[in-house]
This record gives sequence, C-alpha cells and structure tokens, in this order.
Amino acid sequence: MRPAEGLLANPPVHLPASYLAVQEDAFQKGLIALKENRLQTALDEFATAERERPDNALARNFRGIVLARLGRNIEAADEYREAIRIDPQMEAAYRNLGFLYWTEQQLDRAREELKHAVELSPDDSFAHYYLGRVQLDAQLYVDAFAEFHQSGMSLPDDPDFLIAAATGYLAIGQQEEARKIINRLAIQPLSAVQDLRIASLLLAVHENDTAIHLLEQLSNTTPHDRASGVNFDLALAYLLAGRYQQAIDQAQPCTDAVHQASAPSRAAQAWSLIGIAYARLGNAELAVNALRHAAILAPTQEEHWLNLTRELMELSQYANAISATHEGLTFNPKSYSLNLRLGAANLAAGHYDEAGEVFRTLVAAGDPLPTSYIGLAQVLLRTGHAEEAVTELADARKKLGPSFLISYFQGLALDRTGKLLEAISAFQEAVQQNPDSAEAHLGLGKTELVQGRVSDAIVQLEEALRLSPGNVQALRLLSQAYRRAGEKKSSAKYAEAPAAAPVANGDLVGDFLLPPWQNPQVKNIP
Repeated sequence: MRPAEGLLANPPVHLPASYLAVQEDAFQKGLIALKENRLQTALDEFATAERERPDNALARNFRGIVLARLGRNIEAADEYREAIRIDPQMEAAYRNLGFLYWTEQQLDRAREELKHAVELSPDDSFAHYYLGRVQLDAQLYVDAFAEFHQSGMSLPDDPDFLIAAATGYLAIGQQEEARKIINRLAIQPLSAVQDLRIASLLLAVHENDTAIHLLEQLSNTTPHDRASGVNFDLALAYLLAGRYQQAIDQAQPCTDAVHQASAPSRAAQAWSLIGIAYARLGNAELAVNALRHAAILAPTQEEHWLNLTRELMELSQYANAISATHEGLTFNPKSYSLNLRLGAANLAAGHYDEAGEVFRTLVAAGDPLPTSYIGLAQVLLRTGHAEEAVTELADARKKLGPSFLISYFQGLALDRTGKLLEAISAFQEAVQQNPDSAEAHLGLGKTELVQGRVSDAIVQLEEALRLSPGNVQALRLLSQAYRRAGEKKSSAKYAEAPAAAPVANGDLVGDFLLPPWQNPQVKNIP
C-alpha cells in the first residue's frame, strides 16, 4: 500500500446533484456516513441500497470506495467492476479501480483502468494525475510528466514522490527541472535514506560540493554500525568531484576484513572505486592491484572484471587483459560485455584470428548493437579483407538499421575497396548522424580529396581540424588540398602548423568497444 499524501490519499467523490435527488434513503444515508467517515455505517447503507436496486451502479461504486478505505481491496475491486458492468460509461468507477490497482502496484492493470477513465472524461484532473503516478512508478517518465501537466495539479511535497520525479527528469535529460525539484527537497525535513538519495541526485546534476557537504554531515551523524553505505557514497562523491585521494581514504574502511566477510559486494565496490581513483592519479600498479581485489571478492559481478581489464588495456598490458578477461568469463560465461572485451583485447594485441572468432560469435548470437559488427569489420580491414568488411557492415545495416558507427566504418571499408562515391555517401550519412565527429569529417574530406572534390574536401577537413585541433592527418590533408586549389599561402600555413600527438587506434572512434568504466546495454548472450 502506498503512503497517503494528504488530500490525494483517495480519489475524489463526484456525484451529480440531479442524481442525488432521486436516490433512496439508504443511499443518501450512506453518503452522509461516508462524508462523516462513519465507514461501517456507510457500508451497511450502501449494501441496503444495492439490495433495493441491484442495478444501482452508483451504490456499487460508493460501496467500493468504503471497502477500499477499510482495506478490503479485493471486495472493493469486485464492487467497482460490478459498477462498470452495470454502467460501462461510469468514469468514476474506472478511476477508482485504477487508483486501487496503483496502491497495490499492479501498474499494468492500473494503467488500463485509468486510461479508460481519461477517455471517458478527458478533463478529470485526478484521473490524469493518478495515471501520471502509474507511469512514474513504471519509469515511463515522458508519459508521466505529460499526464501531470494535463492534470493541471501541483506536484505534492511528498519527499519520496519528489525524489522519483527528479530521477525521472534526469533520465529524460531535463536537468533544470530536476534542479527545481531538488531545491524543493532541500527545505524539507528528510530521513537519512532520503538524504542519501538526494545526494545521488545532486551528483547527477554536478552539484558535487553540495552533495559532499550533505554526505559529510550524514557521515558524522550516522551510527558506526550503519555508516558503511554513507561512507561509500561519500567516497563516490569525492571520486566524481575529482578529489581522488580523499575518495581513496574514504573508501578504505569499507575494504577491511569485516566488510569482506559480511558484505563482500560492498567491499568489492570499494576496491573498484579505489582502483579507479588510483588510475586517475596515474598510479597504475596500485590501480591494478585494487581492481584485482574487487574482481576476486565478487567474481560473478562482471563490472569488476571490466574495470580491471579496462585499466590493463589503458596500460597496453594486452596479454594480462586477455588473461583477466578469460578468468572473468569462467564466472560469467554469458556476459556480453566480457565477451566483447575479449574481442577488443585480442584486436588491440594484434591477435586478429582470436578477435575475429569472438566477434563472429557475438554476431551469430544476434547482437542487437552494432558493436560486434564493427569489431569484426576492424579485424577484416586490418587483415586486408575490405570487401568482406563491406559485406558484413551491409548485413549489420539490414539487421539493425542505420547508425553512426555502421555508416562511418562503411565509409572506411568502401574507401579501402576503391568505391569512392559510395564511401562519400556513407561518410556523409555519418556526418549527419554525428556532426561532432572529427573522424567522420576527416574520412569524408580525405575521400573527397582523392575523388577530386577539392573545395568540398577543404570544408570537411577544416571542420575536422576545428573539432580536433592539431590533428596530424587533417593538417597534412589540408595542406595538400590547398596546394591543389592553388592557394600556396594556406597550404604552407597548414604544413607548418603545430601538430598534436597522434591518437591511438586510428580506426577507432574513441573506445567504441567499451566506454571508460561503463558497461554496454546488453548484459548476456545466449
């Protein structure tokens, strides 16, 4: 049962005055008793009204309201359903039944009944409001906020509701709306659990200092035997704020022998946090040791192996990364992320046969993301099989639809096979899908230059250089393009411009195989 929220604890009671005038005495008495909160008397009177007129849908509906307030939900639902059977146009019965299902967190059934209610009465504020609550609980945030807006009602000051609403706004990228709600929460008395949730929200909107201040207060006031969670959250806040040594110091108590024995998952999280902090500080050895501790403590939690292998790959310790990934897969054999990491590590190590085998297995398993197709295309491009890469990427496009990575790597593969016009088309699509990709502009400019489209190439290469200042290849190609255009001064300018250090993994768009310290969306493979 959900907690009451003042006037919104029960749906409103609406009754046309014209209908009241023709009702039997028992029904009138029931209404008066309900208004005075004499629930048992109201229940008896409505039962009498039902016996006198079995087709009285209103009496059924109101008896359902009384039963719901008495906590007799099964009987209440039966009364609402009977009211609907007698009068399928009775909007209030649908609304009340939907509200009842919502209090029981039967969200699908609640949604169905409340949608009936708003179809019958589009101006019913309460039906829209409770449908919004259902959608909020179901994490269908766009729909939830649309219903709240249509209800015209102010959001209640209930802290748990406001925390859920702020979480929803963050999930759909409306940070300013989330901030407004967090500001409302800041002036309310809250429980320690609610304070922790608000601290997480503050971190999400990058109010790191405020979150740290709140967590430091909680850490000082929380009893020692319950302080572990607060200490970990504070350590995480320090990490996100870039205060790495403080994060390490704060997380260290969560790794002691007591925590490892009683809460190995929390201890493993602390070790991972410490490892990430050491990595950010540039202390590779301590980072790897901490991340390995985490993986050993909680070997069935794939994220710890991912963190460890990510750091090993950052250090170019590919053999160790491959070994650790195999070890992680013994505990998580169906992990999509770890299988993908195995392919990436073998690719980075130049073990193309092994990498290709992994990526082909993921493709055959029906990878819903383009990632394994891109990995396979990388292998084929690096081993001189550009035509096969074109075929694989075309197959990925048919199965998954267009995406930036597929378009970009199609451009690379088509360029390698000499199909320059098709390559230009693929790169153009990649640029449309991700205008901020320096690599896509560079690929397009380079191919246009080879095709003889000098002016177009200059436009794309200039944009690539704007997005990636000092890019060696963009500078070199721009110098060539201006020389072909007969602009010797501009050609010399780019030939003499200072270049940045070359980016590792030239064909990779960032770390497309796995972003730093994050997991992809797909968790398992068949």
